[in-house]
Amino acid sequence: MLWPDSPAPATDWTSSGAVSGPPRETIDSRLPPQTTTNPPLANQLPATGTGQPGQAGTAPPEISLDRLQHALANIAVDEDGNLALDEVALASLQQAFRAVQSLDTTTIDELRLYVQAGLAGEAGTQAARLLDDYIGYRNSLAEAKNAWAAGDDLSPRQQLERTIALRREHMDPVTASQLFAGEEAHQRYLIAMDDIRSDMQLSEPERQDALARVREDLRSGRLLVDTSDGQVTSRLRQQREQWQQLGLTDDMRRHLARQSLGLVAARDLAGSDAEDWQSRYGQFERERDAILRAGLAEAEKRRQARALEERYFTPEEREAAENWLPRHLRTESVR
Repeated sequence: MLWPDSPAPATDWTSSGAVSGPPRETIDSRLPPQTTTNPPLANQLPATGTGQPGQAGTAPPEISLDRLQHALANIAVDEDGNLALDEVALASLQQAFRAVQSLDTTTIDELRLYVQAGLAGEAGTQAARLLDDYIGYRNSLAEAKNAWAAGDDLSPRQQLERTIALRREHMDPVTASQLFAGEEAHQRYLIAMDDIRSDMQLSEPERQDALARVREDLRSGRLLVDTSDGQVTSRLRQQREQWQQLGLTDDMRRHLARQSLGLVAARDLAGSDAEDWQSRYGQFERERDAILRAGLAEAEKRRQARALEERYFTPEEREAAENWLPRHLRTESVR
């Protein structure tokens, strides 16, 4: 990520690249030795000539199964046998894509079967599907970028919106969010900072105030979701101030912030009608504020806030709100 001239602000919600907690169980630890488990592709998929008989065909590059396995090896597998979709998983997919992007579809199909055959259970199915979806997304993105360069006069914000739409077209929307939420937050940050710096109608004090707000939006995690709706953005900022004024503990404020951000994310991830969602969310907020101002223990306030969420939002929205972030960010300090 290329940052602007000024240093990027520290963020409470993002990791430094190392995931805390117990040692990660990875795909590598689950893959059995290749000498006994490889499908009959051999260790090297053969190059296939593309020319006509009697002509010197151009053979596609060979792909080492070892190389693909190495690219995917660091993706973690959780205690339930599911892939952990985080920054490491995204980096692994990027490396795998570089290994296979020049291959024909038949060879990629064989590679997908190899990945699925090499991993037992749900992890193998997930890894094969994720690799396939990611390859489809990257190929579509390359085509889209060519179109943008050829004539579509799109702003950086519009390009980001279309890129996000492509990700959610090729992957399950929650999966796409788990993989790309951090990257999208930083892209929103860069776009917002550039817009403010280029706005000639702002006085210098106004510019510095606006830049400070965007830095705070990044640090607090608000840019993890699409908060281009000015009312939603303003309300998320106001909430933090209100919770501080109410004397809520840091832990309670983090819990409430994650709840709010998750529900805002779920609006798009669950395909909710925007107007209907906004109406329900507004009523939810009003009733939650009344609970927070009541003379209740924080544990009871948290319980009642959860009950309100169940009343006003669908199971699909609540599931998206719970799972839209990768697991290691769910335990970080989003506030």
